[in-house]
Amino acid sequence: GPENMISAFDPAGALQFRKRIGTPGDTVLAPMVQPERVIFPTGAVLEVVDRRGIRQKTVDLGRPVRSGGVAVNDLVYLSVDSDTGGRIAAISLTKPFGDPAIWTRLAGGTVRTQPQLFENVIYFATQQGSVVAMTNDPTLLWPPSEQMPSGIFKVDGLIRAQIRVDESGVYVASTDSKLYGLDPITGKIRWEYFAGTPLVNPAQPTADTVYIYVDGKGMVALEKRDTPRYQNPRWINATAKEVLADDAKYTFVLTDAGYIAALDKKTGAEQFRTDRDDFIAVVPHVNPNDNTLFAITSDKKLISIRPVTRAGVVGRLVMDVRSVELLPAS
Repeated sequence: GPENMISAFDPAGALQFRKRIGTPGDTVLAPMVQPERVIFPTGAVLEVVDRRGIRQKTVDLGRPVRSGGVAVNDLVYLSVDSDTGGRIAAISLTKPFGDPAIWTRLAGGTVRTQPQLFENVIYFATQQGSVVAMTNDPTLLWPPSEQMPSGIFKVDGLIRAQIRVDESGVYVASTDSKLYGLDPITGKIRWEYFAGTPLVNPAQPTADTVYIYVDGKGMVALEKRDTPRYQNPRWINATAKEVLADDAKYTFVLTDAGYIAALDKKTGAEQFRTDRDDFIAVVPHVNPNDNTLFAITSDKKLISIRPVTRAGVVGRLVMDVRSVELLPAS
C-alpha cells in the first residue's frame, strides 16, 4: 500500500519481518533476495536489509530508479533515468564513497521492466521495442547481422511485458501480436507464436513449456524445444489467467473465477480444483523439487497449498493448514 509496509515470510509461513521501506508514497519495486540480505529499489535509492529486516545500508543512486533489478554478489543491475535518457546501470553495494555506479550505458529507450541476468549476460528490453544483450564489461553480445544490423533485436511494436531468459531462449512478448523465442547467444529468432492480438503479459518458461496469457483467449501453452519456426499451441485454456507451477503431469493455474486448478499438462483440460474460490493473486513457484503453491486470498491471507494426487484424494487440491495474515489486524 501507500505506506510501503513490507511483510516477509519463510516457506513455512513464519513472519520474518514487517517493515516500512523507503518513503511513504514512493513505489517499492520487486525485492532482490540474497542468502544474507534483501535489496529493495525505491525512489532513487536501494534499501538493503538483512533477512530479519534490520537495515544494513541505503545506497543513494543519485538518479531515479525505473525498474526492478537483479543482484549478483555485490552488484545490482537495473534501469535508471538520466538527463540523456534511460540507462542500464551496474551498481556496487560496497563502493565506499562517490557514485555507486560502476558503469552506466544508454539503453536506447525507456526501460521499465526488470533486466534479466543469465550466465553473466544482461538482457533488457525498451518500451520502444528493442531487446539488448550485453556482457558485464559492458559490450554488446549479439553480433550484427542482416536481421540485426546494430546487434539489437527489434520488434514491430512496443514491449510492455517482462522478458524472460533461460538456457533455451529469450522470450519477448510484443504489442505486434507475437511472442518471440530468441537464441540467447546470437539473438536470432528460433520460433514465433502469432497470437492475433497485442501481447502485454510476460511469457513464463518452465522446464519444457512456455506459457503466456493472451487477452481474449486465455492461457496458451507452447512447446519449448525442437519447435517449428511458427508455433501452434499445445493447448489453450480459456479460464486460466496465471500459471503457478507445473510438474510432469499437471499445470497449476489461477482461474478467472478465483479458484486454483490443476490442468492436464498435455491437453489443458481441468483435472481438479480447490474448494475455495477467493484467490486474487498467486506467487509463481517453479521448483521441480517442491510443488507447494502459494496464493493470496481476498481477505489478505497468504496460504500454502499442497497438490495431493494419491489414491483417495484425486479430484481436489488440499489446503495446507498454514496461512498467515498479510497485514496486522486493524
